[in-house]
Amino acid sequence: MRVLVFVCAFCAAGVAVSEEQSTFDFAPEESTLQPFARGDVFIGATLLNDPDDDHAGRGRILQFDADLNLKGVLWIDDTSHLVGGLTFSPDDTLWAFDSFAWLVVRVKPDGTLLPAKRFADRPFGSVQFLDNGHFVLIEYLKGSAQPERLTTRYPYLPDDPDSVGHGEIYEYDAGETVVRRLVPEVHGGVSGSMGATHTTLASDGRTLVYTSETGPRLMRFDLRAGAQLADLMTLPDAPPGAPPAMMFDVEHLKDDRFVLPLGTRVIVLAESREEVAGFPLEGFGWALVAPGLNGETAYAANWFTGEVVRLSLEDGDILARVTIAPKCLAGIVQFH
Repeated sequence: MRVLVFVCAFCAAGVAVSEEQSTFDFAPEESTLQPFARGDVFIGATLLNDPDDDHAGRGRILQFDADLNLKGVLWIDDTSHLVGGLTFSPDDTLWAFDSFAWLVVRVKPDGTLLPAKRFADRPFGSVQFLDNGHFVLIEYLKGSAQPERLTTRYPYLPDDPDSVGHGEIYEYDAGETVVRRLVPEVHGGVSGSMGATHTTLASDGRTLVYTSETGPRLMRFDLRAGAQLADLMTLPDAPPGAPPAMMFDVEHLKDDRFVLPLGTRVIVLAESREEVAGFPLEGFGWALVAPGLNGETAYAANWFTGEVVRLSLEDGDILARVTIAPKCLAGIVQFH
């Protein structure tokens, strides 16, 4: 199979690659995942132990309580690279993705790991579940444009040897049969090959809200009509000398609000496009977010430092924190 050297767009934004992550002191070497309990926080934190590939290693999902005390770890031997895009299905199964290996990881609420599944030879990175029992898988990548300074390898598509992804949305019925393929607009991010990398549903249950990691657009797509909608938000250009304006993750809160990490801060945005709150965080690299139980808190994770915080969305206070490891965090979710 042809492969291309690939680095995630965030890493390509003028930042050196990470060193090999050889040990991880506070996680046991054997799986100790516990049955899911309300408030548990799950984090995709792959053990990066390949000296030749800074995104490769043994798959791992960490389980914390709501105050970020470690409860358990799940080791995943089927995956090859970062495990991210963590989401719960309506039956409380935990879904996660290795978009390098084109695999979907699923974990039952009792902590049982199901066999990894390849729905298609596509770099899926997220899933959304629809009211009609269908679900959509969304491609993390589109195109083949990559920076020259690269550190890891990503496979080309077998049916399109010049592309690493098409950025499409695959709709599956309850029997896991593809019923539609949709093509949303994407930005491409810094690398030019980012598809719809982070996704959520609006309060109507039919509008996909999404980003192309490291791009400036918060985009929308009507899944029912199969139509592109106007962007919900576009970041202004950064001032001279500052890092470019970037979006990363996006998640829907309980009501008509979204929570987004923007590298140096977390904001709360209404579906009406009004920014209703914003909280600065120390340093750059805040790229993942998960809504808390009551819509009044959120969890944010820093890609570069491996720090995770529980954040009050009322006043920005840090209520809990833990540091895991640099450049391995690719998904976070709280069990509601």
